[in-house]
Amino acid sequence: MTSNETQTEGRRRRVTLPPSTSDKGAPSPKNSEEPKRISHTEFQKRVTSDRSDEPVLSCQFEVFGIVQGVSFRMYTLRRAQKLGVRGWCKNTNENTVKGEIQAHRHSFESMRLWLKHTGSPTSRIDKCIFSETVELTEFTFTNFSIVVD
Repeated sequence: MTSNETQTEGRRRRVTLPPSTSDKGAPSPKNSEEPKRISHTEFQKRVTSDRSDEPVLSCQFEVFGIVQGVSFRMYTLRRAQKLGVRGWCKNTNENTVKGEIQAHRHSFESMRLWLKHTGSPTSRIDKCIFSETVELTEFTFTNFSIVVD
Protein backbone atom coordinates (compact mmCIF):
# COMPACT_ATOMS: atom_id res chain seq x y z
CA MET A 1 0.00 0.00 0.00
CA THR A 2 1.46 3.43 -0.93
CA SER A 3 1.36 6.56 1.20
CA ASN A 4 -1.49 7.91 -0.93
CA GLU A 5 -3.76 4.96 -0.22
CA THR A 6 -5.66 4.04 2.91
CA GLN A 7 -7.59 0.92 3.84
CA THR A 8 -11.05 1.26 5.35
CA GLU A 9 -13.05 -1.83 6.41
CA GLY A 10 -11.28 -4.08 3.94
CA ARG A 11 -11.76 -1.69 0.99
CA ARG A 12 -9.05 0.35 -0.59
CA ARG A 13 -9.60 4.04 -1.08
CA ARG A 14 -7.29 6.41 -2.92
CA VAL A 15 -6.48 9.72 -1.23
CA THR A 16 -4.94 12.47 -3.30
CA LEU A 17 -2.46 14.65 -1.49
CA PRO A 18 -1.43 18.05 -2.80
CA PRO A 19 2.11 18.11 -4.16
CA SER A 20 4.65 19.57 -1.77
CA THR A 21 8.14 20.97 -2.18
CA SER A 22 9.59 17.77 -0.71
CA ASP A 23 8.26 15.72 -3.66
CA LYS A 24 11.19 15.67 -6.09
CA GLY A 25 12.00 19.32 -5.26
CA ALA A 26 9.16 20.64 -7.42
CA PRO A 27 7.41 23.70 -6.03
CA SER A 28 3.72 23.39 -5.30
CA PRO A 29 1.43 25.05 -7.80
CA LYS A 30 -0.32 28.18 -6.63
CA ASN A 31 -3.97 28.16 -7.46
CA SER A 32 -4.61 31.35 -5.57
CA GLU A 33 -2.38 34.31 -4.90
CA GLU A 34 -0.91 34.33 -1.42
CA PRO A 35 -0.77 37.74 0.25
CA LYS A 36 2.65 39.31 -0.07
CA ARG A 37 4.25 40.46 3.17
CA ILE A 38 5.54 44.00 3.21
CA SER A 39 7.72 45.86 5.67
CA HIS A 40 6.31 48.34 8.20
CA THR A 41 8.00 51.20 6.31
CA GLU A 42 6.38 50.17 3.04
CA PHE A 43 3.02 49.85 4.83
CA GLN A 44 3.37 53.39 6.21
CA LYS A 45 4.16 54.71 2.73
CA ARG A 46 1.04 53.06 1.33
CA VAL A 47 -1.13 54.27 4.21
CA THR A 48 0.01 57.88 3.87
CA SER A 49 -0.23 57.82 0.08
CA ASP A 50 -3.76 56.39 0.24
CA ARG A 51 -4.85 59.15 2.62
CA SER A 52 -3.18 62.10 0.91
CA ASP A 53 -6.53 63.41 -0.31
CA GLU A 54 -8.07 63.33 3.19
CA PRO A 55 -8.12 66.49 5.28
CA VAL A 56 -5.73 66.78 8.19
CA LEU A 57 -7.38 66.98 11.62
CA SER A 58 -5.81 69.05 14.37
CA CYS A 59 -6.49 69.79 18.04
CA GLN A 60 -4.65 70.87 21.15
CA PHE A 61 -4.62 68.81 24.32
CA GLU A 62 -3.75 69.15 27.99
CA VAL A 63 -3.02 66.19 30.23
CA PHE A 64 -3.58 66.47 34.00
CA GLY A 65 -2.07 64.23 36.66
CA ILE A 66 1.43 63.09 37.51
CA VAL A 67 2.88 63.53 34.06
CA GLN A 68 6.03 65.57 34.66
CA GLY A 69 9.38 64.33 33.50
CA VAL A 70 10.74 62.71 30.41
CA SER A 71 8.71 59.49 30.67
CA PHE A 72 5.32 60.76 29.48
CA ARG A 73 6.73 63.01 26.78
CA MET A 74 8.94 60.22 25.39
CA TYR A 75 6.05 57.72 25.35
CA THR A 76 3.93 60.34 23.56
CA LEU A 77 6.70 61.00 21.04
CA ARG A 78 7.15 57.29 20.30
CA ARG A 79 3.41 56.73 19.92
CA ALA A 80 3.04 59.73 17.61
CA GLN A 81 5.92 58.52 15.43
CA LYS A 82 4.40 55.04 15.24
CA LEU A 83 1.02 56.42 14.16
CA GLY A 84 2.42 59.07 11.81
CA VAL A 85 1.05 61.93 13.93
CA ARG A 86 2.67 65.36 13.81
CA GLY A 87 2.69 68.13 16.41
CA TRP A 88 4.38 68.86 19.73
CA CYS A 89 4.10 68.51 23.52
CA LYS A 90 5.71 70.23 26.50
CA ASN A 91 5.60 70.37 30.29
CA THR A 92 3.94 73.42 31.85
CA ASN A 93 4.47 75.26 35.14
CA GLU A 94 1.03 74.01 36.30
CA ASN A 95 2.28 70.37 36.36
CA THR A 96 0.44 69.44 33.18
CA VAL A 97 1.53 68.55 29.68
CA LYS A 98 0.20 70.61 26.77
CA GLY A 99 0.50 69.83 23.11
CA GLU A 100 -1.03 69.68 19.67
CA ILE A 101 -1.60 66.76 17.33
CA GLN A 102 -2.19 66.73 13.57
CA ALA A 103 -2.97 63.64 11.50
CA HIS A 104 -5.39 62.04 9.07
CA ARG A 105 -8.60 60.79 10.66
CA HIS A 106 -7.60 57.22 11.61
CA SER A 107 -4.23 58.17 13.12
CA PHE A 108 -5.75 61.24 14.75
CA GLU A 109 -8.47 59.24 16.52
CA SER A 110 -5.98 56.54 17.55
CA MET A 111 -3.70 59.15 19.12
CA ARG A 112 -6.60 60.84 20.92
CA LEU A 113 -7.70 57.50 22.40
CA TRP A 114 -4.14 56.71 23.44
CA LEU A 115 -3.73 60.09 25.15
CA LYS A 116 -7.08 59.80 26.89
CA HIS A 117 -6.85 56.21 28.13
CA THR A 118 -3.30 54.95 28.00
CA GLY A 119 -0.44 57.40 28.10
CA SER A 120 2.69 56.34 29.89
CA PRO A 121 2.45 53.34 32.22
CA THR A 122 4.19 55.43 34.90
CA SER A 123 2.32 58.70 34.40
CA ARG A 124 -0.96 58.00 36.25
CA ILE A 125 -3.02 60.38 34.12
CA ASP A 126 -6.04 61.90 35.84
CA LYS A 127 -7.68 63.30 32.70
CA CYS A 128 -6.96 64.62 29.24
CA ILE A 129 -8.84 67.58 27.76
CA PHE A 130 -8.96 68.25 24.03
CA SER A 131 -9.76 71.52 22.28
CA GLU A 132 -12.11 71.68 19.33
CA THR A 133 -11.02 69.58 16.34
CA VAL A 134 -10.21 71.61 13.23
CA GLU A 135 -9.79 70.45 9.62
CA LEU A 136 -6.65 71.64 7.83
CA THR A 137 -5.78 71.36 4.14
CA GLU A 138 -2.20 70.26 4.91
CA PHE A 139 0.17 69.55 7.81
CA THR A 140 1.78 72.56 9.50
CA PHE A 141 4.36 70.46 11.38
CA THR A 142 7.05 68.27 9.78
CA ASN A 143 7.10 65.74 12.65
CA PHE A 144 6.19 65.33 16.34
CA SER A 145 8.58 66.98 18.78
CA ILE A 146 9.12 67.63 22.46
CA VAL A 147 9.33 71.33 23.29
CA VAL A 148 11.82 72.19 26.02
CA ASP A 149 11.27 75.37 28.03
